Amino acid sequence: MRNTSGYPVFEDEFLKRARSYQKRRLYVGLASSILEFAVLIAFLFWYLGAEAGKSANGAFLSGFAVFSLIALSKTLVSFPFDYYGGYVLAHRENLSNQSLAAWLWDRCKGLALLLLLGGSASGIFLKIMIAWPADWWWIAALASVLLVVFLSLIAPVLLAPIFFRFKPLADEELKERLLALLTRTKTKVYGGVWEMDMSSKSNTANAALVGWGPSRRVVLSDTLLDFTPDEIEAVLAHEIAHHVGRHIPALIAMKSAMLVFAMYISSHVLEWLGEWAVPALVQPGEPACVVVLWVVLGLLGAVVTPVFLVISRAFEYRCDHYSAEYAEARGGLSSALVKLCKQNLTDPDPPGWVVALFHSHPSVYDRLARIESWEKA
Repeated sequence: MRNTSGYPVFEDEFLKRARSYQKRRLYVGLASSILEFAVLIAFLFWYLGAEAGKSANGAFLSGFAVFSLIALSKTLVSFPFDYYGGYVLAHRENLSNQSLAAWLWDRCKGLALLLLLGGSASGIFLKIMIAWPADWWWIAALASVLLVVFLSLIAPVLLAPIFFRFKPLADEELKERLLALLTRTKTKVYGGVWEMDMSSKSNTANAALVGWGPSRRVVLSDTLLDFTPDEIEAVLAHEIAHHVGRHIPALIAMKSAMLVFAMYISSHVLEWLGEWAVPALVQPGEPACVVVLWVVLGLLGAVVTPVFLVISRAFEYRCDHYSAEYAEARGGLSSALVKLCKQNLTDPDPPGWVVALFHSHPSVYDRLARIESWEKA
């Protein structure tokens, strides 16, 4: 077993549990994704085989309806996998504190948000196609980019409270230490330091610097408060580095570029279908256009995601380096990573192909080794 000198060896029993749990989650997720994409393809053939007959006045409702129908169908076919991976396995490994009713209620709220936001976006997409049939792709791309930026900024502040409760951090000594770290790193936070009741749902832990402008705030999960002050400060320093390095705008820009390219590709796919397949059903504003765009986004996402993950893992290394430099005490981040790995039941050394294709963070062993080399330098 590969390990780093100077840090605790993970017990064999833990490694066996973590690898079994992560492997099952991976296979369940892959099976769910394959079925969901199969649903998309089925809808594509269904709509292309249907009869045209949608009026321009009903474009918004048509877009909302087709998105909702597909989203509900995907949710239905993936529910057994979601239930097994998100509820059964999580309870079996003591990672979840939710009752089945609470877990289902959270899924209902998530689905309602998806239908509201995705359905509205699909309806607007069809309206744009009708209003600008020759230039729709770049106008829709611009609207999509604005939506991505808006959601990225408001989601942690306005949408997270739908699922979690927040309150100001009660530990004044810890709060002062974290505020001193913010001052030392010249990071402005106007919203203060908050605690999130993650323990009501999960035993996992996390921290984040969220929001923008007056709403920017530090958020710590209550499950993280059992860590030492040195460890909490090191974790926050890592999160601060994402903002200092402008990693969030960079990731938003990459997602936006993918959306623009997806719109462009979709316009050519629809043009091809109009010439060779079913012209009446892929005219601007037809419901099938939503399905085509969804399929293109799915395929393009599968291709570019590994590239995005390479960049994301590079960002994580930089943030670890920043934390090792700015945290007050040495060893805090390494100790926190070991605790987080055990608490979240993460495999510290997963197969390389799994990291390359699915992980936004490097393996824990790789991170520990790099931190150790930085602290020795």
